[in-house]
Amino acid sequence: MTEAESGIIALYGDSPRMKMIDFFMVFPKNEFTVPELVEGIGMSRTTAFKEIKKLLDNGMIIQSGNIGKSSTYKINTKSPIIYSMQKLVSLRSKKIAASQIKNSTLNTLLRKQLESIDVLYNREAMLKTELKLTRNMINEMPAQ
Repeated sequence: MTEAESGIIALYGDSPRMKMIDFFMVFPKNEFTVPELVEGIGMSRTTAFKEIKKLLDNGMIIQSGNIGKSSTYKINTKSPIIYSMQKLVSLRSKKIAASQIKNSTLNTLLRKQLESIDVLYNREAMLKTELKLTRNMINEMPAQ
């Protein structure tokens, strides 16, 4: 999965139908003609018409109007199927976010621990140098 991949595509695959649902979900208030869908998704007109029919039959999109002789379509936000898909995508997003927060927290703790270890090693080296200099100074002191 690429970082830019949507939740719909990640969960349900990148079939033409899922690409179309994903496109509609990204723009839930917009209405699209078939040519706009073909251009926006990058599929053939034949495939677009076939998938639109299936999505209409399942109540996942609705015909929302017309522009000239072209029908416009939009996501059916009242569809229980679309609602369920949105909930699953949201759940997946929350799970990914929680994982990233956990990883970020662990990385921060690890970095702080490594920094502490570095500080201790540097302090040890400094103390060894200081001890060596002190011994040299003691050895060079005249006997009393």
